[in-house]
Amino acid sequence: GETPAPPPAATGGMTLGEMGMSSAQMGGSGGVGENAPVGAGSFAGMPTFGGGGEDGGVGAAAAKAPRQIKGEFKRNLKDMMNEMRRFDTVDLHGRSLGDEGAAYIASALAFNDTATCIDFGANGIGTEGVAALCEALQSNTKLEMLSLASNNLCDEGTAVLAEYLKTNSTINTLNLNSSGIGDEGACALAEMLKVNTTITALELNNNSIDHAGTVALAEALAVNTTLETFSISGNYVGGLGCKALANGLAKNTGIKGLQLNGNDIGDLGVEALCEALRTRQCKLTSLDIGNNGFGFKSGEFIAQYLKDDTQLTHLSVYMNELCDLGCIAIATAMKDNGGIETLDIGGNNVLEAGAKALAEALRENKPLRTLELGYNPVGPKGCQALAEAVKFHSKLTTLRMGWCKVTKDGAWYLADAIKYNEHITTLDLRGNELGDEGCAALAQSLATVNENLTSLDLGYNEIKDKGAFALAQAIKNNADGAIQSISVNNNYITKFGEVALTEAVELIEEMNPDRDLYVQF
Repeated sequence: GETPAPPPAATGGMTLGEMGMSSAQMGGSGGVGENAPVGAGSFAGMPTFGGGGEDGGVGAAAAKAPRQIKGEFKRNLKDMMNEMRRFDTVDLHGRSLGDEGAAYIASALAFNDTATCIDFGANGIGTEGVAALCEALQSNTKLEMLSLASNNLCDEGTAVLAEYLKTNSTINTLNLNSSGIGDEGACALAEMLKVNTTITALELNNNSIDHAGTVALAEALAVNTTLETFSISGNYVGGLGCKALANGLAKNTGIKGLQLNGNDIGDLGVEALCEALRTRQCKLTSLDIGNNGFGFKSGEFIAQYLKDDTQLTHLSVYMNELCDLGCIAIATAMKDNGGIETLDIGGNNVLEAGAKALAEALRENKPLRTLELGYNPVGPKGCQALAEAVKFHSKLTTLRMGWCKVTKDGAWYLADAIKYNEHITTLDLRGNELGDEGCAALAQSLATVNENLTSLDLGYNEIKDKGAFALAQAIKNNADGAIQSISVNNNYITKFGEVALTEAVELIEEMNPDRDLYVQF
């Protein structure tokens, strides 16, 4: 479970995983960590390289000595080469290849007619390894998806890759997250994007791209016609960089997904971006501008944009400072926007007034399916307004209200709503001081025949055994219910409460063998 403070980092926006690839396959920023050092992988029997000699000393020559391709390391490399020959999707993430290992297995790529997706993420690959891979790929006509995330490409290695991609005609998805890319590397990629006609998805998240690199990329976007998804979260774009990016996007005719999270673009950047997006002929379907340091003024800029883009389905403004004024502006615009299916407005200091505005929007906006409202102190009255909206009027399927100061009073409103609601499948109420009384209120609703709610998260709610007993009884009373997962982690439930819940689950599984229910303590 998550801890109540600090809030988790924003994760919204379209990722390569949403394009048919898991994070393990594409290697993002997970796995064994960014820029995994040689010898830090998880491959069984892999020797540790880069250390000193037997006497523990590390001389300059020893530090630069090439890796020896022999023994078990050589056998492991051959196994990887066989994987590339046998499978269309190959996960080589975190195998500690280094430049030497990458160069060794590159030959398996040259005339490979099987692998369409390969993840080389977190392998300590630098310029030499990238050069060897690019040379081998000259003869490859099959590879479509490539991840080099969390490696040591830096600007030099990125320039080598970019030069190769100028003429490549098969790779359409490229992940270069957390690769140490700065302005020079970004400029090299920008020159590539001006001539490449194959890449449709590019991820450059968590690098060190500043103003100059952003401007270069913006100029490339102005002429590129094939890129559809562009992710540049966690860089140093800033307000002025965002203005340049906006100018490029205004002329761009292909991008439909933009991830700009965590770039400190501020109100200045949001205003320029929204104005450019309003005038584009090719409308976005996904936009993530979370964690960017903008305030309530940007709420109006976003609202004006929403009125002109009815094709937008996913919007994240997570972890900013919209407050009630900005939230009200966005909520009002959503009444007329018939496209948004997912809205993440968590962590924006939204209070009761903002929650009431969102509730009014829910009554009229039928496409909305997921609402992330976590880390906004809307209180029990704001919760009441939302509960009344979802009771009969909304088709929302996922409602996340973690750390919203719902309290036991708000729990009663939500409990009443889910008795009648026919759509909500996921309800997140973590960290809301529900206590036993709030837990018991929700348990009463679960005890009735609920055919929709499948996941309920009550973690961090000061629930004791009394609340656990109420949940256990509700589970027993509704053996045919839809609920599949209940989380009560990080509460004050003792072994007595845990036993009651465990026995309740076992009982309904005996009564209904087809029922699958999991309780997390």
